[in-house]
Amino acid sequence: MTAFATDPQPAARTGAGDTLSRVRAVSRAIAILRVFTPDQPYLGLGEIAGQAGLDAGTTRRLLVTLRDEGLISQDPRTGRYSLTMEMLRLARAVPEGRSLRDLAADLLHGLADQLGLTVFLSVEQGGEALCVARHHGEAPVQVRWWAVGGTLPLNCGAAPRLLLAWLDPVRQSAFLNAPLPALTGHSLTDRDALQADIAAIRARGWSHARDDVAEGLSALAAPVRDPNGRVIAAVSVGGLSPMISQPGQDAPRSETLSALLACCSELAARIASNDFTV
Repeated sequence: MTAFATDPQPAARTGAGDTLSRVRAVSRAIAILRVFTPDQPYLGLGEIAGQAGLDAGTTRRLLVTLRDEGLISQDPRTGRYSLTMEMLRLARAVPEGRSLRDLAADLLHGLADQLGLTVFLSVEQGGEALCVARHHGEAPVQVRWWAVGGTLPLNCGAAPRLLLAWLDPVRQSAFLNAPLPALTGHSLTDRDALQADIAAIRARGWSHARDDVAEGLSALAAPVRDPNGRVIAAVSVGGLSPMISQPGQDAPRSETLSALLACCSELAARIASNDFTV
C-alpha cells in the first residue's frame, strides 16, 4: 500500500473538506507546474527546484512522475523541461461560459474596438496582478507588454494598484511593508506615496498609471465587483501615454473613463446573474 505524505497535523473531516490534511506531494507537483510561464516556458532542473522552493531530488522525482503522466516533457538534447499540450486539453475541460473570461470576452473586445486601445482583464493572485485576458480589437497600437498568464507587481501599473487598493487589509499591509519592486524609473516605490495613491483610488473608483511599467505607455483601470460589492478583478485599457491622459479631478469624465466604467458595470451585472470561476 502506498502512503502519501501529508501536512503534519491531522484535522477532522468535514463535508467541504476545508480542514482535511493536504497531500504534500500534490501541492509540490502543483508548485512545479506553476513555475512555468509564457516568459519562461523552458526550464532546467535547478531553475525549477529554486523557483518551486524544493530540493533537487524531490523536484526530479516529481518531474519524472509528471512526465510519465504526460503533463511535462523533457528535451533530450538540453535536458530542459516544458509543459505539454495535455495542459491545454485539461484547460478545455473548464465548463463553457462559467469563467470570468468567458463572461467578459465580448465586452472587452467591444471596448478595445470602441476606444482603439488594448484592454486587459486581471485578478490578484499570490500577491501579484495576473493577466487573464487581453483584447486588441482594432487598436492601431497594440500593447503587448502584459501577456495572458503574465504577472505584474501590485505597485506597478493601473490595474495592479487598483487590485492592491482593495486587497485584504492584512495582505495589503504585508505587501506595503516588503521591498517594493521597480520596473522603470517612474515606478511607485515610496511607501507613503503608494499608500496615498491607493487611498485616492478607493475614493474615486479608478486608477491611472503612466510610464511605470514601460516607458511611453499609460493605463487606466476600474474595478469589477461581485454581487456583494467585493472587488474581484480589474479591467484596464493601455496604450501610448498621449492617448490615455489622467482624467481631471473636476473635469467631466473622459470618453475613455466613461466607457471603461460602463464596461465594468455591465460585467458586474453579468456576474450577478451567472455562476463563474476566474
